[in-house]
Amino acid sequence: MSQENVEKVRAANAAFNRGDMDSALAFYAADAEVRDLLNGPDQSSVAKGTAAIRETLALWFAAFDQLRAEVDEYIDTGDAVICAAHWVGHGRASGISIDVRQFDVYQFRDDKVARATLGYRSKAEALEAVGLSDQDAHADS
Repeated sequence: MSQENVEKVRAANAAFNRGDMDSALAFYAADAEVRDLLNGPDQSSVAKGTAAIRETLALWFAAFDQLRAEVDEYIDTGDAVICAAHWVGHGRASGISIDVRQFDVYQFRDDKVARATLGYRSKAEALEAVGLSDQDAHADS
């Protein structure tokens, strides 16, 4: 089941990078929660439910041109997938480039993403969030 979760996160990320929010959100539970630990364009840290997640994503796409998450590594932890993500884009108004490396955690319930927590600064921090250590993790990059 966990390898299937990696493939779901991979597919959702590909849809996000294409700007296809319907396909990306199809992998999320209706009551899913997205928590951004570092950067929310709307100054809120949590979006609950796919409608709120869609609104938050729309704010991101309105603020940044060519926004995308390039995932360097997918880490299968069983009920969660950790992504070593490289977020890039350009501010629409400012033209300033963003270039952020972080670890994002996608936790599953009933074959759907139930919670995504974005913005862990280290792999160890992300692993700890799902109750694991570096020795416990298995990478699938």
